[in-house]
Amino acid sequence: MTRTAIISVDGHVRASRTGYGDYLEDGYLEAYDDFVAAADADGTADAGNVSPDLDSAVQWDSDLRLQELERAGVVAEVLFPNGQPFQLNPFDDHAKAATAELAAAGRSAYNRWLVDFCAAAPERRRGQLQMSFVDIDAAVRDVEWAREHGLGGVMLPELTRESRTLIDPALDPIWAACQATGLPVSVHGGASIPEYGPARFAAMLTLMAENAFFSNRSLWMLIAGGVFDRFPDLRVCYVETQPYVLVTVLAHLDCMVDPVGDWMGFARTMDREESTQRLPSEYLGTNVFVGVSPFTPVQMPFEELLGADGSDARLSGVHIGSRAAMFGVDYPQAETIVDRTRAEVAGLLATPGATEDDVEQILMGNAARVYGFDIDALWPHVDNVGFDLTELRSEADELARAMPRDTKVPLMRTAVARATPSTATA
Repeated sequence: MTRTAIISVDGHVRASRTGYGDYLEDGYLEAYDDFVAAADADGTADAGNVSPDLDSAVQWDSDLRLQELERAGVVAEVLFPNGQPFQLNPFDDHAKAATAELAAAGRSAYNRWLVDFCAAAPERRRGQLQMSFVDIDAAVRDVEWAREHGLGGVMLPELTRESRTLIDPALDPIWAACQATGLPVSVHGGASIPEYGPARFAAMLTLMAENAFFSNRSLWMLIAGGVFDRFPDLRVCYVETQPYVLVTVLAHLDCMVDPVGDWMGFARTMDREESTQRLPSEYLGTNVFVGVSPFTPVQMPFEELLGADGSDARLSGVHIGSRAAMFGVDYPQAETIVDRTRAEVAGLLATPGATEDDVEQILMGNAARVYGFDIDALWPHVDNVGFDLTELRSEADELARAMPRDTKVPLMRTAVARATPSTATA
């Protein structure tokens, strides 16, 4: 009998609006009081992106959050923001403020609050530092501060017109600091999307078309820039970035790095020592990991995710695979699958070619390895609230029929028609 549970690599937390007051530097308290008063006067909810079915307090009430997640078989989380001080758009993961100074003050306050929130359940949370790459020396100090204060990784800042591109070797001290501290870099979906103005439906439709591109574009910069070759122990995780684009681009880059025919002959004259030393897809599972979130075959049919169809041979092409894939619940945002985790795990188990080892790695093993969770410390919680995989496999069809049909995820591609009947979710 094999028992396992979920380490979700996609959770979102924040303090209540007034709760940040204790974490801001004194020089910003008056400005923050004005900010709070304006939000209250406008009737802006103190919630951020939260499912209407959930209590907003699960974002900052540690005990309540643990209790609710354990019902879904989640024993630990990687944590991203869901609202920071001075944030203008409550639904942004990357907070924008009226000025760069206020944005920096908000990030610092959020990080200090996050340290305390993670410390309330230290073996079960890995908070991601909010930082800027504008001042490289300061960024290195921030990475070291994150390690010293018990955070579990750093979140890649948004790429803007003013940003250095990630192929720039000037950023090497930051990558070196991440490697030296053992902290992974997390890329969260929705980063670096342009502003499209007040036309709401048109802006949303454009965002839906472009989200996957902007969310994943740092990947090809890191690979092309040789960052993983200079820093072989650096780990970068792509969480809720729509993996179908990531896989497509890796396959395309493999062809560019190892071209067929002479049309790319000129590339062979270039100094490859300055760039990638492996096929881009070969960084999957060593340097590049993928948080499929929310975890459902609507994102990608599980056969494609694993690269297996139940036969002895593996599927051709590039696949994320069980060495690189991780499970995201996206709690407590509107698109969370907290009410369907058991059924999604059963669907993964029922996928032709999926082994119990594959499932354990995706649910827990990869996240533990990359983000530094102690499985021994988590085991009592796994034993208490985890899944019996043998039982789940036998219940897969029944759970699929009983699963809520609404995915609530408008940015996903529509892949349901390609999912197997036992795993279709919409």
